[in-house]
Amino acid sequence: MYCTFCGSPVAAEQAVCPHCGRAMAGAQAAMAARTRVAGHLHLLAILWFVLGALWLIPSVVLGLVSTFVAVPLAADGADAVAIAIVPGVLRIISLVLLALAALHFVAGWGLLKLRPWGRKFALAASFFGLIQPPFDTALGVYTLFVLLPDAAADEYRQMCQTPAPDAPANAG
Repeated sequence: MYCTFCGSPVAAEQAVCPHCGRAMAGAQAAMAARTRVAGHLHLLAILWFVLGALWLIPSVVLGLVSTFVAVPLAADGADAVAIAIVPGVLRIISLVLLALAALHFVAGWGLLKLRPWGRKFALAASFFGLIQPPFDTALGVYTLFVLLPDAAADEYRQMCQTPAPDAPANAG
């Protein structure tokens, strides 16, 4: 990389030209643009896990309620149809909430582990989450802000291809 003012060579991490002393604002902007996704990705993955846990809690509660609700209904002399339908409806709602929690966990795991499909999956899940206010909408907007631009796609793809620093090198 070269200084745009004097033409002398400048290292990419240098903010000031060592020859003329002028600031390398273009280099800093380019460096910030390349690491924009990396700076947000870990937080984004954690937020997907947190929201998955928030969907998992009511799923488990409804699953437990559906298991024990038939006994009080029978004790109160409820109709046989109610005794059969109410637990079934609660189980269906519990399974839907469990599927939403799983969707969030998979999106978070794909982003955290830098899976090639993780970006696309998180984007699809964020579009779906836009209609579920308030938390899923906020996470959906944040995910779209971080991962939707074309530059983000290129950076994410590059991050997926770069081996982790602690990964063992191939010996052959």
